[in-house]
Amino acid sequence: MSASIQEAAPQRCAAAAAPPPAVRRQRLVALAAAVAAVASRVPFAARRLWDHDSVQFALGVERYDLAAHHPHPPGYPLYVAILKLLAAAGIDALHGMVALSIAAAALGAALIVPLTARLASAAAAAGASAANAAPTPGGPGPRAAPPESAGPLAAGALAAALYVCNPLLWFYGELPLVYAVEGGLTVGLAYAALRMADGRGPLLAACAAFALAGGVRPSTLVLLLPLFLLGAWRARRRGATIGTLTAGAAVAAVCGLAWLLPLLAAAGGLGAYRRIGSENFGALLPYTSILYGAGWPALAHNLTIMTKWFLQGLVPAAVALGGLWLWPDRRRGRLAQVAASVRMLAASWTWLAAWAVPPMLFFALFHVTKAGYTLVYLPALLVAASLLAAPSWLADGAAASGRADGAAASGRGDGARLGVALALAAATGAGFFLLGADRRPDQPRLLAVVRNEFNRGAIAAYERDLDRLLALLRRLPPAATVLATVELSGTGPAGADGFLYPWQRHLQWYLPGYEVLHLVPEERLAFATRGHRPFQREGPAIELPAGTRQLAIVLSGSTGERFPLAAWPPQPIGKTFDLVVVPVSEHLELGPFRFTIRRRQAA
Repeated sequence: MSASIQEAAPQRCAAAAAPPPAVRRQRLVALAAAVAAVASRVPFAARRLWDHDSVQFALGVERYDLAAHHPHPPGYPLYVAILKLLAAAGIDALHGMVALSIAAAALGAALIVPLTARLASAAAAAGASAANAAPTPGGPGPRAAPPESAGPLAAGALAAALYVCNPLLWFYGELPLVYAVEGGLTVGLAYAALRMADGRGPLLAACAAFALAGGVRPSTLVLLLPLFLLGAWRARRRGATIGTLTAGAAVAAVCGLAWLLPLLAAAGGLGAYRRIGSENFGALLPYTSILYGAGWPALAHNLTIMTKWFLQGLVPAAVALGGLWLWPDRRRGRLAQVAASVRMLAASWTWLAAWAVPPMLFFALFHVTKAGYTLVYLPALLVAASLLAAPSWLADGAAASGRADGAAASGRGDGARLGVALALAAATGAGFFLLGADRRPDQPRLLAVVRNEFNRGAIAAYERDLDRLLALLRRLPPAATVLATVELSGTGPAGADGFLYPWQRHLQWYLPGYEVLHLVPEERLAFATRGHRPFQREGPAIELPAGTRQLAIVLSGSTGERFPLAAWPPQPIGKTFDLVVVPVSEHLELGPFRFTIRRRQAA
């Protein structure tokens, strides 16, 4: 007996060392998806910091100061720590953030393959069990393909194509922002939660991953907590012991405290951290949250823009699904094919709902201003679309045809259907990103579903305009010029209509040799700085440096009567900026502000 065991041991080791063909194929598809994500994003990567958040992350890499919004609350400690490590290796903040966005895109594209394949396999197994338990009068029910078949992998491949070529994920995957990083992390976390029932190791790894994700973007941990708890509950039902769950909680606590305690210390303690957060969110939520007094119009606004982004993100998936459902299938009628798709999705609805619904509810009820927020749940919708397509490859062709060559014929048909679905998904998404253009104001609002800003042209136009602006401003002597920008509040739901975006962060970052003013005339406030130091609050009486001869005011649109500048014609710079140069003598009055020039001190 011992001899036979010893003889079998090398065989078992060899089998363990060599994964089965289905696993190897899945890994190859995941690797191809990751390579495609990197290859598609590198040529169009941003070469300028994008918005306030982008600049504030860069300032945080130089000197972490949460009170100064370097970066903004809630702090992103691990994200900034990684950027600091990259900076120490010679990679500046801009390129570091873009590299992380691209790396996260590769991670999400790779892991969405086994995630979707596993859900498709489980749904197919559940469908087969139901069919076997209730056979039809004419014979046995349809048999689903086993998990090791090509059907689940085809669904995973489609999910990867939808992820790589999704216009929103692609757009944010080019930018120096945290949204694409979250988009990739959320796929990894969903897959980790799905594997929590596989044993002690996967459960502990998932606990660590969720806790560390909170250090990258704290809201990720909050929004995906229901998904994590569902994974833990499934693990417990499948045999995880209380000891294993306790160990997982301990791992999560250690990993969470590893970034939370330094974050609180950097903020000046728990009280200071809460004060900074309250000030930040107190300035936002009264305008965007129905729960903080913004009323039903704010909720309607949030739901409207979320619906718009929902539709924009799912157009490639809709085209691919439409192509599949219109493809003639000799094994079942068209209505039967759609019904099978719905059953496939219904088998995974609990998991997908735990992933997508909590973020949707949070954004609708509290705050959502950018499409990047939706990347935390957009991959769940892409997985759902791929599950809807899965029955196209999961039916048993040999059983349906009743012929010996049915499996081969079905295989050829399934391959063709998969090729068409991948081509439609890739062509539609790539077409929107590579060739798309924004909707003009005179065009119908419904056209925004297919004509929007999520394309490479928008990135290139912004960078071209910013380059022109910086070139013009650098011609102005720093000793005689003060740079300024104006912020005006919006009206309507969530304060979105007529809001004038200020550019003080970009002026501060790219032109550190100039004094920079951030003017908020409706509140009779101004903030001033030079270089990358924090802005300091000033009143309506502003003293300019000695020798100042002009104010160069950078605007994102017309100020109208709210801050009259009609005496000095603006110089448009593309579609992004207006530049107004205002001469200054002894003093100047603009709106509520009175500018005087500081006297030179005698030598």
